[in-house]
Amino acid sequence: MPVDSNGWTPIAASVDLDGERAVLPVSLGGDRYVLFRDDEGQLGLIGRNCPHRGADLCFGRLEDNGLRCPFHGWHFDRTGQCVEQPAEPEGSKMHTQIKVPMVPVREVDGAIFAQVAPQEVNAND
Repeated sequence: MPVDSNGWTPIAASVDLDGERAVLPVSLGGDRYVLFRDDEGQLGLIGRNCPHRGADLCFGRLEDNGLRCPFHGWHFDRTGQCVEQPAEPEGSKMHTQIKVPMVPVREVDGAIFAQVAPQEVNAND
C-alpha cells in the first residue's frame, strides 16, 4: 500500500462501513486490527484480539458507542480503551488499566486512511 510522507496509507473506502454492521478486519504491517464506526459516526482502528482470551473483535457487537467482545463482553471504545468488564464487581476500576493497540485514522473524500509508523530504512540495502 502506498504511504504518504506523513505516514498515512489508505485502508478502506467509506462505503465499506455502510450498512448495519460497520466492522472490517484490517492488516497493517503484519498486525491485525478491526476498523469500525461508532454510534457518533467516528472511526476506530483497534487491535483485533481481545486481551482477555484473544477473541476476534471482528465478531464483536457494535453497541454503546464501541465494540463489545463476543466472548466475555469486554467493551472497547474507538481509542482501544476498555470501558466495561461485565463480570467485575460493581465499582471495579480494573477496566481503566486495559487498552488494546490503536492506530489513528481519518476519512477524506470517501477513503479511510491509517497513520502508520515510517518504515525503517537499512543503509546497507
